[in-house]
Amino acid sequence: MNRSVERGGGARPIRICFWFNAQRHQLLHGIATAAALSRQEGYEVTVASPSADHIHYAERLASKLGGEKLRYVVPKSPVMDRAWRHFGGSVPPKLLSLMLAAPWLNRFDAIAIPERTSLILRKMGVTRPEFIHLDHGAGDRAIGFDRRIRLFDFVLMAGDKHRDRLLREGLIRPGAYAVVGYPKFEAADAARDAEWNPFPGDDRPVVLYNPHFSTLGSWQTLGEAVLEAFAAQDRYNLIVAPHVRLLDGDAARARWQGLIDRYADHPRILIDPGSDRSIDMSYTSRADIYLGDVSSQVYEFLRASRPCLFLNANHLEWSEDENYLHWHFGPVLDDCAALIAAVDDAVRSHPFYAARQRAGFVATFSDEDTPASIRAATAIATHLRSARSRPWRRTSSRRPEHAPSVGERVRCAIRKLAVVAPAVVGGWLLHDFTQPTPIAAAPDSFVDEAVASHEILLLRDVMRSQPETRDFEPKEIQAATGIQIPKLPANWTVLDVQIFPSDIGPSVQLMIETAGHGRFTMAAMRRVDTPAEGKPLLDRRKGERIAFWEENGFAYALVGQESAASLLQLASQVAEES
Repeated sequence: MNRSVERGGGARPIRICFWFNAQRHQLLHGIATAAALSRQEGYEVTVASPSADHIHYAERLASKLGGEKLRYVVPKSPVMDRAWRHFGGSVPPKLLSLMLAAPWLNRFDAIAIPERTSLILRKMGVTRPEFIHLDHGAGDRAIGFDRRIRLFDFVLMAGDKHRDRLLREGLIRPGAYAVVGYPKFEAADAARDAEWNPFPGDDRPVVLYNPHFSTLGSWQTLGEAVLEAFAAQDRYNLIVAPHVRLLDGDAARARWQGLIDRYADHPRILIDPGSDRSIDMSYTSRADIYLGDVSSQVYEFLRASRPCLFLNANHLEWSEDENYLHWHFGPVLDDCAALIAAVDDAVRSHPFYAARQRAGFVATFSDEDTPASIRAATAIATHLRSARSRPWRRTSSRRPEHAPSVGERVRCAIRKLAVVAPAVVGGWLLHDFTQPTPIAAAPDSFVDEAVASHEILLLRDVMRSQPETRDFEPKEIQAATGIQIPKLPANWTVLDVQIFPSDIGPSVQLMIETAGHGRFTMAAMRRVDTPAEGKPLLDRRKGERIAFWEENGFAYALVGQESAASLLQLASQVAEES
């Protein structure tokens, strides 16, 4: 898919790709800016994603946002399609998509992304473009201030709160960032149906329950109790609209389908497992009361000050923690024993919190007469003009006018994934070994990387063209990567060993088979900070359970579909023998 407007005469236009390699919600953080930049002379703007559905959605939004000059590309390949069918989800496995698209993306002058994982492109040889970070949400969690942000050439942010913290933590530098406001507001306003009513003819107040997908969220432990509490009363309507990643993928949806089906026909409960309304602010705009945990969507809800109530499912000491500033905008509960009474109290006490809410919103979102998308586009344009003028900047006459060819060169590269991945890692091992302090990584980052590598190892397992590498020499692995593999139980058989690139450092992945437990994978990474110590903790992603722990400065994870008790038992067995 490729629609373009050719420009004649003058200097070659600056070419920028807005790359969306995750769930659809990230499109709304960049599409308005892409449309605004495409209207400026001298810029050729491409919107690309491995998902054709994402691109169709982007086209619909851009038509309302003045993005007629935008180009659209869907990189495709049979390998990617097969992986997508195998794992499900709204996009193919991210690392595979990045590997396929890397040669094509390297032709651009800049790549704008609303996430950090795609920085791994630099380890795949994408060294020509400037990397621009698009603000993705405006919450308070530490993951929003990821250390990888310091690796971007230019960073956009919504307001003073993010700027001040990023500066304080040394993640941005003068001249390489801009405060531009929140372009998602424009995209969401263009996307949603303002007249839609989830409960037509019903004037009950609407509560929006918006749980986050991470282990810091409330869904795993309190989600069912929330539904039971609202089903047993008749004074409030309830919308359950979790973060779209919570139910993304066949396995994740299957796990919770029974609970969703149980309330599918309830007249006062609407559960949205991930439709477009869950990303275009339909619910945050329509609801009267917000019930949530750590999602940044609370700030979108506070575009108009309204009652909020928060669930502290992990019983955290949060009051002095800046990662929970938004919990000062309403009452906080540790359980759901008196949930409906707490909702009543949130409504009654709202005047006490209203001033805090307004102050928090102003600090989070810069507001000027000029739309945020235009401010963001102007900031990017200014930065790229400056970057082009650098005497050492490389140029290329190649034009990114088509999706990457699925020729023999690309097919060969994918067949040799086992060779490519270690080669990619090698480029940054020297840099990584010179780091004087541990890489501070949120537990979500380590778990996500473990699951991503697990998915690719499973894909190799079903591909005849990818022979398994069973040679397992722990000392050799440690000499090459610095990663210490723990002693494995005698009855574990290693079926495959791979070294994978990761945006928080290299990782070693083992495919393991045990009698009575089937196959699972083990990830090992060094110098990663997680909440775990010697005793394994349990998490879940995309239908896979993950038991992870730390030992002697290394982080380990077992990933598979075993029961929670079984996986924890296996992890504890390794941890105790280490």
